[in-house]
Amino acid sequence: MGTSLITKKRIAKAFKQQLAQKSFDKLSVVDIMQEANMRRQTFYNYFLDKYELLDWIFETELQEQVTDNLNYISGLTLLDELLYYIERNQSFYVQLFEIKGQNAFVAYLDGYCQILLEKILREVQSQERVNLEDNYVQFLVSYHAGALLSLIEQGIRQCPCRLCEHYPYLVQVVTRSVREGKGK
Repeated sequence: MGTSLITKKRIAKAFKQQLAQKSFDKLSVVDIMQEANMRRQTFYNYFLDKYELLDWIFETELQEQVTDNLNYISGLTLLDELLYYIERNQSFYVQLFEIKGQNAFVAYLDGYCQILLEKILREVQSQERVNLEDNYVQFLVSYHAGALLSLIEQGIRQCPCRLCEHYPYLVQVVTRSVREGKGK
């Protein structure tokens, strides 16, 4: 692992630790770097601001959980791992759902949910031997990704253990929508 990656991960870890103590809006680069035991300037060698750090964390962690495994693990297994990962990091993700605007976490997570749901839908189509029109598949991807995103947010805010409880229901709904979409 390169020095720059180690440094970035160290800064990200400090960011997460600070975020557990205060809200994103109140968190400063000085706070992050004090937690990391590093000079403030080091932060700016790697990131423009805390929003760019947040982007990097999303891309890195969600990529490790979802995108990097798309070709190796079934979509349902990836979904299970994603829910487990978010559940394990509940305090961090609760804070992220509070961020609104341009750098909102919801937009990033929605993109990953769509990638994941498209994979799951394609796999279910293959298993069920159903061929759906692309427009209908895109509708289902968007619809189910939105539902998944809502379940994740609700689960994180209320009871993260419920995230994995909803998993079988989500699978049933996705499978049923593929079966009922024959001819579409």
